[in-house]
Amino acid sequence: MTISVGLGQYVCGKAADETWVIHGIGSCIGLVLADSSARAAAMAHVVLPEVINGDLAHPAKYAETVVPFLIERLMELGASSRALGAYVVGGAQMLTVARLGDIGRRNVETVLESLKENKVRVFEARVGGTIGRTLRWEAARGRAVVSRVGHPDEVLTKPVHEYKEVGEHATGARR
Repeated sequence: MTISVGLGQYVCGKAADETWVIHGIGSCIGLVLADSSARAAAMAHVVLPEVINGDLAHPAKYAETVVPFLIERLMELGASSRALGAYVVGGAQMLTVARLGDIGRRNVETVLESLKENKVRVFEARVGGTIGRTLRWEAARGRAVVSRVGHPDEVLTKPVHEYKEVGEHATGARR
């Protein structure tokens, strides 16, 4: 089953026969946090660098709130914050708004800084440029794959970080 993660949405769970996908990532960030030993992961479609108008009801939407929010969700599933690794995709220069500047660059900087502050290793990042990407998370295998038009798919997850056992059913929340 394929689950699309829309703007400002997230999904989290344990290994399952699912693929989570964020299509057409431009200036947004597709973020996956995973703990391979707990076989738990979370994916978010991050839209903007910082919270606008005090909108704390949508923590996955903002680069400044998404990382601690996802860490908390993953710890509820038995993940260890020390075992987490991140896959960061997007942040292309697709949209420049005078009052906001280069949103893609700011999204990347803010997410990477938050990962550093929360002591989450970045396993792989495919950021910047001017071309959109699609990010898939194969939840049964614990594998991140990125696609770009006119290029072959690229597996971001090294074999050492893939899940070792398959067959557990998903548990967790989608929003």
